[in-house]
Amino acid sequence: MMTASRLNGLLSKFADLKIAVIGDLFLDQWFDIDPALDEPSVETNLTAWQVVRHPVSPGAAGTVLNNLHALGAGELHVISFTGEDGDGWVLRQLLKQKQIRMDYLFTIPERMTPSYMKPMLLKDGVRVEQNRLDVKNRQPTPAYVEDRLLAAAQTLAPAVDAIIILDQLTETDTGVVTARVRNGLAAIGAKYPGLILFADSRERIALFRNVIIKCNHLEAAKALGDLPVPQALARLRAITGRPVFITLGKDGIAADEGTVVPAAVQTGPIDVCGAGDATTAAIVCGLCAGATMSEAALLGNLAAGVTLRKLGTTGTAAPAEMMALYREQFEADA
Repeated sequence: MMTASRLNGLLSKFADLKIAVIGDLFLDQWFDIDPALDEPSVETNLTAWQVVRHPVSPGAAGTVLNNLHALGAGELHVISFTGEDGDGWVLRQLLKQKQIRMDYLFTIPERMTPSYMKPMLLKDGVRVEQNRLDVKNRQPTPAYVEDRLLAAAQTLAPAVDAIIILDQLTETDTGVVTARVRNGLAAIGAKYPGLILFADSRERIALFRNVIIKCNHLEAAKALGDLPVPQALARLRAITGRPVFITLGKDGIAADEGTVVPAAVQTGPIDVCGAGDATTAAIVCGLCAGATMSEAALLGNLAAGVTLRKLGTTGTAAPAEMMALYREQFEADA
């Protein structure tokens, strides 16, 4: 098990890191609705819900960027696109506040800015999520947009410590990480074998090549069939040619070395929103800082363990919070 001194040494290196994130960028929006203020619509006579609070945050690839910023990564770049619309403007303002470099965040007039809109009904002081409204592009991503995304990745590859690939969508070839972009990233991985390329994909994890991949055990089973974790690790490693992490929920993370690194034990209520992206950010920062696979997995577990305790929000984890959780649960085992 990692010592506190080793953990602190890795965390202290995060400020020197340069990391790019390429992937689908969403605007997460919450609409807190107070039923006591319901009004009938004059036009339709339907109930008009009254919003009393409207928080927003960068989502999907933006959540990874939020977590990298919270971890103190020194220089962050985003490679993505938005529409020429209000949600795109808001996203840029939010990223600007975190000093995210947006040289390669393209405005595409014929695309919508993706958004997850989450109505939250207030009941006895508790926010209860209602049916979500999703704004996503349904048509194939234009070739000229793919050209811009790939050119950006090729430009940044020799200038950064890592590129994180976040493939958010269930739909095929309608977002940032299309088949063509995925193949282009594989070529970058072949050209720069020392560059940390790290992919997370809900639907297509087994299609990546020349990149480190992270998936959960359900995504691994969907891609490969129901294999024991050691066999799934080996199969995925053979496919991608790079190391593999499989997250196992409360049981921790299986690292490519064959080690299962335990998760922090949670005894109170938890909120899983954002935990996977926190894991990704911490693993990548750890690898860039010189961590072994198992050490990076522990960093991922610590980041996830912190965010799980942050209820009703897409949480992030700061180094001080990760150190506190380590001292709470892991220091005696070091």
